[in-house]
Amino acid sequence: MLERKKSINLNTFYYAFSFFLFLLFLLNPQLSKATVPTTTQNCQTNIHSVQIVQSDANNPSQIKAQAWENVSSLPDYWDKRWKGYHSSAWYKVLWTHKCPSNIQEPVTLTISHINMAGEIYLNDEFLWKDQSLVEPLSRSWHNPRYWILPSSSLKQGQNTLWIRVVGTPTQKSGLGPVHLGEHTQIMDIYKQAVLEKRSLPSLNLFVNLIVGLFCLIVWLFIRSEYAFKWFGFVTILWLIYSYLVLRSDPLLSLTSTTIDRFSVITFSIYASVGCIAAWRFAESTFPKAEKILLLFCIFSTIIILFVPIQYLPTTLNLVFLIGVIIFILKCLTYPYIAYKSKLKEAYFLSLQYLFFFPIAINDAIYMLTLKGQILSPYTAPISTITVGLVLAYRLSNNAKSIAQFNKTLEQSVIQAKDELSVSLNNQHQLALENVKLQERIHFSHDLHDGLGGSISRSLILLEKYDHIEKDQMLSILKLLRNDLRQTIDFGSSQESQIPDTPILWAAHIRHRFVMIFEEMEISSKWDIMPQWQSTPSTLQCLTLARVAEEALNNIVKHSQATEVKVSLYEVQQNLILVIEDNGIGFIPHEVEAGLHVGLHSMQQRVSRLNGQFEINSKSGQTILKVSLPFTA
Repeated sequence: MLERKKSINLNTFYYAFSFFLFLLFLLNPQLSKATVPTTTQNCQTNIHSVQIVQSDANNPSQIKAQAWENVSSLPDYWDKRWKGYHSSAWYKVLWTHKCPSNIQEPVTLTISHINMAGEIYLNDEFLWKDQSLVEPLSRSWHNPRYWILPSSSLKQGQNTLWIRVVGTPTQKSGLGPVHLGEHTQIMDIYKQAVLEKRSLPSLNLFVNLIVGLFCLIVWLFIRSEYAFKWFGFVTILWLIYSYLVLRSDPLLSLTSTTIDRFSVITFSIYASVGCIAAWRFAESTFPKAEKILLLFCIFSTIIILFVPIQYLPTTLNLVFLIGVIIFILKCLTYPYIAYKSKLKEAYFLSLQYLFFFPIAINDAIYMLTLKGQILSPYTAPISTITVGLVLAYRLSNNAKSIAQFNKTLEQSVIQAKDELSVSLNNQHQLALENVKLQERIHFSHDLHDGLGGSISRSLILLEKYDHIEKDQMLSILKLLRNDLRQTIDFGSSQESQIPDTPILWAAHIRHRFVMIFEEMEISSKWDIMPQWQSTPSTLQCLTLARVAEEALNNIVKHSQATEVKVSLYEVQQNLILVIEDNGIGFIPHEVEAGLHVGLHSMQQRVSRLNGQFEINSKSGQTILKVSLPFTA
């Protein structure tokens, strides 16, 4: 409740402050519409009367005899006096200049504005004229001027200024305030007029250009800041409108009515897009209202472009007035939108709009009547300060967000490190368990292929003889002991010494099986290459040894063969072991389907070394072939 009261009081303060500025500018004595006499210590200059007459004459001599109408005060616009008249008129300014005979002092003349173009004669002598008095016309309605009238051209007593004004259908045609007198005094009035009509609007134009470019640059680098894109677009529209209003020289051979068409079209789009930009800045959307604004822009553009010239002034005033109403409604409603959005940046913008509200009303009256003083040029600092506050606030918020993000990220990294440490410890334990399991599997295979074969051979010998001598039994047990020791030695380290030659590799296998082959009356042939062409690894030697033992053991137990051949050779960087017998044979896929442990063990060993394992078997011939590629 307290915050709401503070908000109401703050809004009241801004309304009061804006209204005070409004009154201050309207009551500024330097902008008085009256033409006051000016004097110095030596000379007196006084304007007695101002008269007007309709005429397209090119010089004063052609209009002196015409019927003149009195003008009560300046500025004067003839739209109410001569409704529908848009050609040209002459103003006759009668004034007196009195100086002592021994003093010749020049007089300075200043005219606030001529709407739209004009020329000046002093006592029937040409003094000055605009660049163009025919379409495309010069546009002097925001261009104060001054002239120093030489004393040689002045008369003691009454003098006459002849001022021709060329008007347009779409603007109030007429003459602004005229001042004559001592140079210093008149220059103060001229400088004030230039400040209000040229300098401040030009400064406002430049500041808005910088702000608009800055908004567009922010949007280009940070595309998520789409509100700045809209504000950049709004600023560009305001720049175009201000440029069309302030330009004095003809623009691309465009007529005055064409320029006025485009300026009002630009203003209507500016007012509509300004609403959308403000809403986007408050992160709000109003689809129905935005469609209405879009339709207003489309229809107003079409109507202004194609309306006949006789209806153009009324149409332009109506569209301009609607644009002003849209702007005023935005200023009045935006504080509520900002309050609903809860964005502090929007609060800054709403305060600016509240400040702009009375200024918009004043400037609209000025543009429609050309009476009073335009105040929008004074708003450039306010706009700049608002943009600065918004950017500073967002920068502060972004810095806080980055700091909070860094803090959160740091905590997340610490938490992730802890979780990763726990995970790595678990993974390490699982890896150790897996290694132990693999060692057990390998050891079981080695026991099966090595010690199992020895046990099978011992059983065959025991079955063959009814009576076994002590020496024979000791020989069998020593053989089993040696096989067990060899299995443990090979399984405990893969860095054991590689046999110097293939013959040494095959020696212990040949020694074991030749004895039993002789006892079983099986002839064997061992075709082993004498030297290694490429050095195999320890694991390759062990694998081939286990495969050879398992294959020969199967021949002893199942084949009923009488001939066995074992070959070891190298072909194209592949170490090849081939074992052949002439036994009864078997069907390989049926043996695999029966989960034969020995066959499965051989295949697994060869597969782990990326080798190839082949068996071709039929009655009278079985060929087992193993090919191991040499590792790099």
